[in-house]
Parts: sequence; C-alpha cells; structure tokens
Amino acid sequence: MMQSLRLTRPWPEDVEAITAALGDWETTRWLTVVPFPYAEDDARAFIEEAGPDEYAIRMGASLVGMLRVGESFGIWMAPGWQGRGIARRAAILALTRFFAGGGQAIAAQHLDGNTRSARMLDWLGFRPTGPLQIASRPLGRDAPAQGLRLTRAEFEARHAIDLQTARLRLNAIGPDDHEALHRIVTRPSVARMLLRFHPDMTPADTAAILSEGALFPPLRLAVRMDGRVIGAVAVSAGSVPRLSYFLDPELAGRGIGQEMVAAAFDEYVARFDPQQVEADAFLDNLPSRKVLKNLGFQRVEDIRIKSLAREDRDMAALYRWRPSVS
Repeated sequence: MMQSLRLTRPWPEDVEAITAALGDWETTRWLTVVPFPYAEDDARAFIEEAGPDEYAIRMGASLVGMLRVGESFGIWMAPGWQGRGIARRAAILALTRFFAGGGQAIAAQHLDGNTRSARMLDWLGFRPTGPLQIASRPLGRDAPAQGLRLTRAEFEARHAIDLQTARLRLNAIGPDDHEALHRIVTRPSVARMLLRFHPDMTPADTAAILSEGALFPPLRLAVRMDGRVIGAVAVSAGSVPRLSYFLDPELAGRGIGQEMVAAAFDEYVARFDPQQVEADAFLDNLPSRKVLKNLGFQRVEDIRIKSLAREDRDMAALYRWRPSVS
C-alpha cells in the first residue's frame, strides 16, 4: 500500500501545483475541457467550482494529480509522478467510494493514441462502448476517442480487498474456509470475547454470519498464514461502522493480531474515508484492547454488553476512532 497517498478536496494553496502540471503540453493534450496555455486564474476558477466528485491526489504534502468520479471518470497525473502506479491506486480508492455510495455504473473516455490511459482503464475493468468524437479544448477541434463503461459488479469482481503483509494474506472468505473459521469461533476462549458466537453453534450457523463480502461494508476478510485460515477481520455497515476480529488462540502472543487488524483497518480507512469507527472489547480481553489502542482508538466509556458465550452481560470498553486532522 502507498501509505502516504491521500484523496482530499482541492485547496486554494494548490493553485501553483495545478498550474505547473497543466502547463505541460504532454499532460494537457490528452484532456478535453482544460485550456492551453493554462494560467493560475484557470486553476483558481477550477478549485472554486470543484464539486464533491473532484479529488486531489496527494503523496505526502505534494499534489500529484486530480481525479473525478461522478457522472464520469477522469484522471490526470503531474509530470514526474506518472508511471508509478499512483493513478491506479487513487482510482481504486475513489471508485470504491463511488460504488459504495450507491453508484451502479460509470462512464469514461480517452482520446485515440492515449495508450497509457487506455491501459489503466482496461486494468480497472472498464469495457469499450464504442468510438466517439469529442470536442477537445486544448486541441481546438473535435478528436476521435473511445467510450467505456464500468459497472459495480465488474469492479467488485476485480478489486475486492486482497492484502499481503509480512506474514499474512487477507482476502475474501470462500466456501472452503468455513470449517476452519467454525473451529476457531466455537472455541470457548474465543466465543466469549465475541458477541454473536457460542461453542454449540453448527458450521451452518457460523457460515451464515461469516458470509459477508470483501469489498463493500458489511465486509469480512479471512486471515491466512502459511496457507491456512487463522482468523478474520470485519467492519459493519451503517453510519457508525464497527470493527471486529478474532484470531486462533494458538497463535496468540506473536503480534499477529496487531498485524492483521492494522492491515485491514488501514485499507478500510483508505478506501472509505470514514469519519469515525467504533469497536468494543470486554475488560478481560487485554490483547484486543491493546490492538485498538495501538490503532489510535480512544476509550470513551465502559458499558455492559452481551456475548452469547457468557451467561450475563459483562463489562466492556467502548472505543472510538476518528481521523487525525492534518
């Protein structure tokens, strides 16, 4: 993952960077609506008028491109930042948010000869819809182009979350994973730390809970180590999503829980840009409380909650995460 890549609003202080990037003919010639030469007043007008579907692509403190995901998809990268995979990663994040927000399909287009854009759109899953003639402002004439379209289903099939860490792989839960997951969540020591599981559940019972997808919330990722399933990480849907996870207790004490939850949570935050996330941990679940603290969750209150594997409601800490202001 590109940890320093962020999508934000374009800011007034981006005028100089946008002007410099779009002053490059080899960048601007493939766009259709921007003027050339491109002046600072053009950048100021763009920033002032930019809608919620316009994203600034940032690497650290640098604006390196712009991206639009709304009625149509469009992207440009500044000279010096092209060919590094940044555009692909930024597109994945923005398209995930677009489809998670209810979008079902999105159009795109590229001028004939723009092979770099054509390759990226194909990699994203866009399918051709036919040739077009597009008015190009930089060229000052109509130009031949290709139209494309991407559906939610096609995007999900290609770009569901699939993560690799130093020791682990996290991806979609498959039918062959349920036996191992059932074995873990029905262990008394695990079930009593969770809410929806108990030791007497059947494989069909646990499979019904563990059948969520690997891209749009509610999502749940299987955690794999050396070819076997050792746990899972989940994030619920809703206005205040909730993080949950479990690990085979045979692997406790090796930092695996922190590794798997951090990887899944970082990817979730990058893709969905949540304003807050909650989690809870029973007070006797010290490893889970440590994981949440290390991720930046703050303990906000202690509450009584019910686990199916405990006789009565028991005390737990409610944790809340909010993004840092930068």
